[in-house]
Amino acid sequence: MYKVKLDDKYIYHPWDKDLQISDPKLDTELNKNGSFSFSIYPDNPMYNSLEKLKSKLHIMWFDQNGNEKEIFRCRVLSEETDFDGKKTVTCEGDLAFLLDTIQRPYSSTVSPADRFRQLINSHNSQVETDKQFQIGNITVPGDPAKITENGYPDTRTEIENKLLNVYGGYIRTREQDGKYYIDYLKEYENKEGQAVRYGENILDITKYIKAEDIKTCIIPIGATNSATGKAITIESVNNGVDYLYDQAAVDAFGKIYGTASFSDVESPNILKQKGQEQVEAQKNLVVSIELTAVDLKDLGYDVKEIAVGDFIPVVSRPHGINSYMQVSKKSQNLKKPEDSSIVLGSTIKTLVENQNVYNSVIQNVIPAVNSAVNTANNAANTAEQVKVEMDAITNKIWPVNSIYINTV
Repeated sequence: MYKVKLDDKYIYHPWDKDLQISDPKLDTELNKNGSFSFSIYPDNPMYNSLEKLKSKLHIMWFDQNGNEKEIFRCRVLSEETDFDGKKTVTCEGDLAFLLDTIQRPYSSTVSPADRFRQLINSHNSQVETDKQFQIGNITVPGDPAKITENGYPDTRTEIENKLLNVYGGYIRTREQDGKYYIDYLKEYENKEGQAVRYGENILDITKYIKAEDIKTCIIPIGATNSATGKAITIESVNNGVDYLYDQAAVDAFGKIYGTASFSDVESPNILKQKGQEQVEAQKNLVVSIELTAVDLKDLGYDVKEIAVGDFIPVVSRPHGINSYMQVSKKSQNLKKPEDSSIVLGSTIKTLVENQNVYNSVIQNVIPAVNSAVNTANNAANTAEQVKVEMDAITNKIWPVNSIYINTV
């Protein structure tokens, strides 16, 4: 179950008939700010307390045993009021606080970890306490490199362009003991999440295959040479050739050229190294699996909730899936757990390394996509079972003759 605080007072609590909101939807995604939207009516005592960009909302998970955990913090971004006074409110996650601060021009040689610390400390020095972050876990590796910025980007954009797009990794915020931390992770640490299984909590499943982003030949482009006015390339350290390629990928798909810009890299050797990393990253087909699933945690089961970033076991024999996959996106209806959905993203790493393995995977993918409708029908019984269990839990919390809570 979920409850929502507006600053330090409840705006929604499932056990209070006066503190009700409608259609509360929470969307979270890897490296995105995330959003929360809902509708509120004039009979809610907090109706007039929403202040754009200032009010902070805190979404809390809780159970009947007194356990609770804050899962999302956000601020009011916009609201629309209709003829009957119903307000539709949209909020943005607290990573958006980084949009409020500016990074001045600079040039320095630092590791990605130190640069992240510098950016967060600079952000904290510019904003009020309630928009500051404690620096949390930093696990992204990387040697010191020269970074230059001549403009005035906001902190969120600077992290995106100078860290995430160059070194990879993930940024996230989290609450712990009343403090708010921001982490910069190479990988999410949790790989023991709740299992998702066909015939249990999977209601629908679809696979998508994308090939448009494949590049088999990459031309790395570095900083501008001050003497020549031209961009640094790798020709001097790559036998006179300005591009890198993967032979197995070329054999599989042919030559498909692309560029990779590293505007802060002045060394041809480092540029070649980063270019090779791009070749590895862009030579594979991308497979995304979209699941409509029920988080059993919301139904009262003693399991870990499904959270964005977690690697969770996914088992669906009819679709040839039996592996750990990362949750890249989650959409939740706080009042209707059965309407929640998660998106799992993965890359077929064996595409070029082992063509036979790739072919066997594709044979499983094609029928999976074509039979999406049949999958939903096969899962109908599971969906009905979930609804029955939800009704049972609802009756346990709100027995007959208890106060009725309007969810419209």
